[in-house]
Amino acid sequence: MQSGHTLAELLVVLTIGSILSGIALPRFAAIRDRAAVRSAAEQIEGTLAAARRSARLHSATTSVVFDPGRRMAFMMVEGDTIMTALPGTELAVALSGTRDTIRYAPDGRGYGATNSSVIVRRGAAADTIFVSRLGRVRS
Repeated sequence: MQSGHTLAELLVVLTIGSILSGIALPRFAAIRDRAAVRSAAEQIEGTLAAARRSARLHSATTSVVFDPGRRMAFMMVEGDTIMTALPGTELAVALSGTRDTIRYAPDGRGYGATNSSVIVRRGAAADTIFVSRLGRVRS
């Protein structure tokens, strides 16, 4: 006599496995989206901090230009591209914001009349980065 499993037992196990997968996969996707958004936000914060430091170091106007179509950010010092950040292409996040360019004056302060924000989004996860008139970054 050989021991084995009946078709009914296999169907019960497959049904339970399908139910558990149906519960776990959306939660896993949400966790993955939050991690990608947070990582992209940290890259953008780093780019903005580098631009502010560069403005003070070189005593020159520095800009961070966001290209939502290509999902990229460029750091420019007096028209020369110094650094390119690719958070959107690497992590499949969407970038948007109140302004497409954030400028820093030679003293490291924000250049312009208003505060700026950059929104990083993937799926249901989103994070907003705020840049004050003084050039400080917070999320």
